[in-house]
Amino acid sequence: MNPTIEQMFAHRSIRSFDPDFIIPRKDLDLIVEAGQRAATSCSGQMYTIIEISAEKRDEIFPLCGSQDYVKQASYFSVICVDLNRLHRIVELSEGTNQNWPIAGMMIGIFDAGLMAQNMVLAAESMGYGTCFCGSCGDRPEEIAKALNLPPLVMPLTGLAIGKATEDPPVRPRLHSSLVHHRDIYKDYTEDELNDGIDKMDRQLQDEGYYQKYSKRDPGFGWRNHMAGKFGGKWLNIIEKRRIQVLKDQGFIKD
Repeated sequence: MNPTIEQMFAHRSIRSFDPDFIIPRKDLDLIVEAGQRAATSCSGQMYTIIEISAEKRDEIFPLCGSQDYVKQASYFSVICVDLNRLHRIVELSEGTNQNWPIAGMMIGIFDAGLMAQNMVLAAESMGYGTCFCGSCGDRPEEIAKALNLPPLVMPLTGLAIGKATEDPPVRPRLHSSLVHHRDIYKDYTEDELNDGIDKMDRQLQDEGYYQKYSKRDPGFGWRNHMAGKFGGKWLNIIEKRRIQVLKDQGFIKD
């Protein structure tokens, strides 16, 4: 362990912030610049960060799941995949833009994700709490309209940063043997999957995580969470909305 790895292992999502706390602008600028130091494909930097003012958050709030931490956080931004800027740069350089929206979108998502995680690591190393707001992608067409996003720009996630007023436990992760393969993809036996799930559930239930932070019934665990999120109608609704915003923003054609 070294200080960097210790910081990574200490990550928690914070959903309760001091609404009166102000992060110095020099800290915010440094966090953004640290985010930009992330690896980026061909130096394309296919992302844009839109900082949302306190006034604008009233409009954005219901589009981000009406979660209190969106308003409480000292800083809140919407992180976007941005191919528009790169297309403009190619044009200014007298190049010809080709139609590669799907490849560009995938590269852009990877770029934006790396940048966003760098921002989180930088903010947490400075003592701030952070939380990604995936709900900003649940109604992407409305977010895009509210933020006046041009074609080839797509909202990906929100990011809240502030002074934490809660101290949640570090959430467990699957054992590395289930996510780290060698040479080829090794599919899982039912016993391996059940063992991994049971270990996650035991730790979360011992901590009372879902009961304390999600107001779930006793016995609710990670298995139920995954089945509810990725095995039900919620994802079908999100899928349709994201396909629509990809069409609206020019990433894919009908």
